[in-house]
Amino acid sequence: MVDGMLRATARRAAARCLSAGRARSAGPPPGPTFGRPEDRLRVDRAAPCDRAPNKEGFTLIELLVALAVFSLAALALLNLSAGNTRSAARVETRTLGGIVAENLAVETMIAPAVSEGTTTGRTPLAGRPWTWTRTVVPTEDPDLLRIHITVNDPEGQAAERTIFRSRTRP
Repeated sequence: MVDGMLRATARRAAARCLSAGRARSAGPPPGPTFGRPEDRLRVDRAAPCDRAPNKEGFTLIELLVALAVFSLAALALLNLSAGNTRSAARVETRTLGGIVAENLAVETMIAPAVSEGTTTGRTPLAGRPWTWTRTVVPTEDPDLLRIHITVNDPEGQAAERTIFRSRTRP
């Protein structure tokens, strides 16, 4: 009777191991055993059946590696986003500075007379202060003047324009 109980217990353990993928078969499937003992189901002693080998999920190392990869990707995207924001701010500054320079160029072109020398001033645009410098110098042609306009915002130079006009407006 004890032998029968041992066989039943061994069969249940073998069935658990088979379902867990830990047993190897050297003969017929589990059930009533016939023949020699070596033809029976043998359980791998190196891998106990008490632990489930095919656990679903990830190990801690796998999670840490995935978190590190995700963190690096997120940092790269944040850096790219910050670069785009800085670039957009520079484009806005250059565009507004260019508008101020163009306005000064138009004022200079429609003025009845322009005196040689350097003139500076401040112009507000889009809620920001813009300082400008207009330099009028003669050219090799006595009838032409070269007018160089530089526009700065508080952070530095934003735009510059160079135009030519006649000394006297026709």
